[in-house]
Amino acid sequence: MVTDRYLNWLLSLIFAFVYIYIIPWTELAGGEFVDIYSYLERIVYLHDGRSEGEYFGLKWLISEPIWKAMIIAFGNFFTDYRAVLYGVSFVTVFIYVSFLIKRVEFYIAMIFLFSPMMVDLFLAQLRSVFAFSIVLIAYNIYDNNKDHKIYAIILLIVAMLIHISMPVFYGIYYLMYRLNAKTQDYKYYFFAIITGLLIAFFMKYGSNMLLAMIGDRHAGYDEYIASSSVAYSIAWFIIALILASFGDFSDKEKRVPVAYAITAMSFFFFASIVNIFAARYVAISMPFVILSISYLPKHIKQGTYLFLAVYIVYSYKYWLHLTII
Repeated sequence: MVTDRYLNWLLSLIFAFVYIYIIPWTELAGGEFVDIYSYLERIVYLHDGRSEGEYFGLKWLISEPIWKAMIIAFGNFFTDYRAVLYGVSFVTVFIYVSFLIKRVEFYIAMIFLFSPMMVDLFLAQLRSVFAFSIVLIAYNIYDNNKDHKIYAIILLIVAMLIHISMPVFYGIYYLMYRLNAKTQDYKYYFFAIITGLLIAFFMKYGSNMLLAMIGDRHAGYDEYIASSSVAYSIAWFIIALILASFGDFSDKEKRVPVAYAITAMSFFFFASIVNIFAARYVAISMPFVILSISYLPKHIKQGTYLFLAVYIVYSYKYWLHLTII
C-alpha cells in the first residue's frame, strides 16, 4: 500500500502513462475499440454546428449534459480528437490506480487492472468509467474526512450528469449501507447475492419499460448488445460466494464495500443467465472487488487472488484469439 500522497500520485502517473501510451492495445486487439468511433463521430457532429435535442427538467437530468458539454469542448479546443479521448482514459486509469494502491499492494492493482475487462473499460467505455472515477474521488473525500460530505455529494451529482447509470451504483451501495445496520453475519451477504438476482430480473424485464416511460434514449439498448456467457461470468460469482462465506463480519465499515462487490458480481452472473450485458458493472466496480478480497483471511485471500489471476490470463485467450493458452 502506498499511503504517501506524492509517491502514490507518481506511481499512478507512471502506471497510467505506460497503460495508455506505451502498450499498443489497439494492435493487440486487432483494431480500434468500437465505442471510440461513436465518440469521435459525436465530437465532429457537434463541432460542425449540428444540434441535438434540447431537454428540460427530468429529461435534461438524464441526457448526461456534462458529458455533452465535454464533447463540445473537445471539438472547440482540440484538433486531435482521438488524442483527447486517450487523455480521458489516462485520467481514469490514474484515478483508479491511485484509489487502489492507497488500500492494497501495488502489484495487486497492476495485475487486476490489466485484465481484458478493464482494458475495454478504460479505452472504450469512457463515459461510464470517467463518471465512476469521480465517484471514487467522492469516496476518497468522504473516507478521509466525514465533515466534507457536501463535497462528496456534489461530485456524485456531477458523475450522474456524465452517465445516467450512476444512480444504479448509488442505489446498490445505499441499500447495502442501510441493510448493514439491520442484518448480522452471513445473512447480510446472502441479501447482497439476492439483491444481485433481483437487479438482473429488473434490468431484463422492467428497466426498458421505465426508461421508455421517462423518454430515455437508452431504452432498448440491451437488445443490440450481446450478453456475456455464463462461463465468463461464473468466476466472478465464485468470488462473490467466497466473499459471502469468508468476508469480514466484524468491521461495520468494511462490510458495506464487501456487500456492494458481492452484489455487482452476483448481478453479472445472473444477468448472463437472463441474457443481458452486465460485465461493465463488475469492471467499473473493480476497485471495490479487489478491496473486498483484501479483507479476506490471508490464506483465502491469496488463493482468491491466484484464482482470479489465472482467470484473467485465460481470458486473454478469447480476447486476443490465442491458440497457445
